Amino acid sequence: MSSPVVAPRSVAATPARGSARPLLFLAMAVCSGATVANVYLAQPLLALLAGGFGASRSAAGVVVTCAQFGYAAGILLLVPLGDVRRRRPLLGALLAVTVAMLLAAAAAPGLAVLAAATALIGGATVIPQVLVPLAAELAPPERRASVVANVQIGLLTGIVGSRVVGGAVGQLLGWRAVYLLAAALTAVAGAVTVRLLPAEGERTGPRYTSLLASLPRLLREQPALRHSSLLHGALFGAYSATWTTLVLVLTGRHYHFSSAVAGLFGLLGLAGAVAAPWAGRFIDRRGPLPIAAAALLLTLLSAGAYALGSSRLVAVILGIVLANVGVQWSQLANQARVLAHLPDVRSRANTVFMVIVFLCGAVAAAASTACYGAFGWGGVCAVQAALALAGLLVLPAAYRYDSNNHH
Repeated sequence: MSSPVVAPRSVAATPARGSARPLLFLAMAVCSGATVANVYLAQPLLALLAGGFGASRSAAGVVVTCAQFGYAAGILLLVPLGDVRRRRPLLGALLAVTVAMLLAAAAAPGLAVLAAATALIGGATVIPQVLVPLAAELAPPERRASVVANVQIGLLTGIVGSRVVGGAVGQLLGWRAVYLLAAALTAVAGAVTVRLLPAEGERTGPRYTSLLASLPRLLREQPALRHSSLLHGALFGAYSATWTTLVLVLTGRHYHFSSAVAGLFGLLGLAGAVAAPWAGRFIDRRGPLPIAAAALLLTLLSAGAYALGSSRLVAVILGIVLANVGVQWSQLANQARVLAHLPDVRSRANTVFMVIVFLCGAVAAAASTACYGAFGWGGVCAVQAALALAGLLVLPAAYRYDSNNHH
């Protein structure tokens, strides 16, 4: 398939992809987990931040918001550089900025400085979104989805671990220690990964402004990118709707769990990491769309389980497990599909994919809070089911396209 944009060229030969590079791929997974955790550090620390700065919890929440917006901006503005810049110096620069800003956050004298540092942390710690296309490029074609699955496992583990470990360390040593620990982990994991990356020759491509201008054209001209962005955007929106408001159910009048106990339910999200390797192997053998379809069906089943969960704890647990396996399978399948269809512009394709998915999740999360207030938990579960059904409507077009464009 021809690309709508000029692919970068290297003056040196691209490194051979025949070897499995197990140590490199393991380092990529660990680095992805260590760096993506930086986006979520403040979430379990809100009470400590509010107490430390003499602010309300809602005021301290601006730190979480800044991290999320910074991450979205970084995906949009920095990840496309992976198509036209050598990845070792690009990752080295991102790591240096991230570590510097984590140290600045640890020393922040006030909430405004911490929020500003957190925004810059989010913008620079888009390292996993550079590593995923790079892992797909370096992996042998017959193992590409399996390798990407392993990197995604690191990503998910980092998200879950940041909330659990961050909360425990913050409670024991204070919130500043969390940022210092994150700086150390980021520096070590990043340095090892960059050291193991194969050397590249000079890469040339469009100017930066042209690079960004190519993003909407890429979405317009590439059906596979549109299909997978819509498929996972709908499913991630469904996942975000219930995940955002689930804490209100767990701490509500039926269960009366504390916020700390409710947070432990997040560990059930690791079910997605456990199920990812099998899905990666299946995708390598049979293609991504069967896994994408299974993910949507699991999300529908999860909505039903969640609906029963307002009074049955076992149903809540089942809903969490199904939803997390579904969202992990969907991300893996749709991301692998995009990277396979657009090998010459993987970083830009990943940028478009992640921005659309992020926006869908943000809109659904915001809508779910209003829906919970108006219709209760049952209404939120209905939103999850409706979005999963919307994703299923996109599947036939994706299957038709893939049957005519084998990769």
